[in-house]
Amino acid sequence: MTIADKKSNMDKRINKRRHYSGEIFFVGKNGFNEGWLKDFSRSGLFIITKARLSAGEIITIALPFLKNKKVKCKGQILRCTKEGFGIELFGDRSVVDLWIIK
Repeated sequence: MTIADKKSNMDKRINKRRHYSGEIFFVGKNGFNEGWLKDFSRSGLFIITKARLSAGEIITIALPFLKNKKVKCKGQILRCTKEGFGIELFGDRSVVDLWIIK
């Protein structure tokens, strides 16, 4: 894939990606895991982690909280890299914009 192709793919994103640096917890088939939230958008997240999960796996994510309200959401792993994985969120995606804070 050329640099032009990568830029073209990034331009196709519907929702703007926002950088975030913070711990995040999630549960997959292999149980409880932790990682570092690299970035997020209304439709998904990228988690840096040592946990090895597979593309297609459904996980539950505990998002950082605001005003003592913990938020959980489900998503599907779409892309795996050596660094971690990208997740597409299910359901009410606006929850990401409302609850992920620094």
